[in-house]
Amino acid sequence: MQKVITVIVNAEPKQVEKRDYSFQELVILAYGSFDDSQKSYTMVSTLKNDKGEKHSREYSFGDVIKMKEGMRINVDSTNRS
Repeated sequence: MQKVITVIVNAEPKQVEKRDYSFQELVILAYGSFDDSQKSYTMVSTLKNDKGEKHSREYSFGDVIKMKEGMRINVDSTNRS
């Protein structure tokens, strides 16, 4: 069994397994489903390092996200491609 961690997805705390997640899995975590025929999605993660410095990274379709305790992820849906 994987370790369970807390991450913040679209300002809501979520309990997830500490593992790699696909872009699609995080969209499902944020919105409950993934429908690539209807919308485009953008995703940014923010994580503080041991010194308290914030690091942000943008993700796109096909990326894999390594989940870490306290990570903040914002997933936005758009009508643009």
